[in-house]
Amino acid sequence: MLLAGLRSTRRSRGLSQTNLGNQLGVNRQVIARMERGVGSVENLISIMAALDFHLSGLARGARIDEQLRNRRAHLGLSQADVAEMAGISRKTVAALECGRGSVASLLAVLGTIGSKARKAEPVRPSWAFDRSLERDKRFTPPWFLEHVETIFGPICLDPCGHELSPVVAKRRIILPEDGLVASWAGSKLVFVNPPFSALVKWLNRAIDAWESGEAETVFLLIPARTDSGTFQDRVASRADVGLIRGRMRFLSAEGVGHPAPFSMMSVIFGAESDRIKRFNELVPSAWLPRTI
Repeated sequence: MLLAGLRSTRRSRGLSQTNLGNQLGVNRQVIARMERGVGSVENLISIMAALDFHLSGLARGARIDEQLRNRRAHLGLSQADVAEMAGISRKTVAALECGRGSVASLLAVLGTIGSKARKAEPVRPSWAFDRSLERDKRFTPPWFLEHVETIFGPICLDPCGHELSPVVAKRRIILPEDGLVASWAGSKLVFVNPPFSALVKWLNRAIDAWESGEAETVFLLIPARTDSGTFQDRVASRADVGLIRGRMRFLSAEGVGHPAPFSMMSVIFGAESDRIKRFNELVPSAWLPRTI
């Protein structure tokens, strides 16, 4: 159940074993072995977190090691009891409950006290019903920013920055300064994850900055809304547009991850074709052909 669930979740996100390994900083073989039940619990926990994969029907806990510990306590069993049932040592059970040990041992314990465990359904976000300004405070996940910098270089300007944002840029424009009217001049790479409530304004500002030469390359991470006049008249003909596979998980101001309730796309002005190809290897996307 656990291994099959990990594999199916990875595939549903459009990630290859190599893609997921790159995201975690490990080689493909680590992912392949894990999906066969070979590897460390430490790596398993990292993979589950990256895939937003959680078990229900076990016990409360943010991670599987916590769930195992709480499940044992709920059943009124000692570590020695569980060890005898699973055919492993008490020290191994203790290690598993601290997030260490082998996946094989963890599966043995799950088979004895977690037979009803199953993949938990993801919590559906409710951004559309949040009428406060907080819904615009959704920060780009660090792994995505790392891929942007790996392919396109250091970010020179973040024109819609926030003090809590993980974006690292030479210059960040933060309120009360208005990034829509401030100069973007001299920026080799501008990264824009704009307030989605003002999406069209930021799109037009990005296009103007690129066309005027204020910025050499502008990278926008925005909802995949391709029906607007701005997109069809000004974006599709000039930018490289990649429809990102799967749903991205953004961070709230409190650092809590929330999957977006809509698809996202990369819109890049001034990119070279070889860089787009390399970026696609890290962030699988369907790239739209330019109209001109």
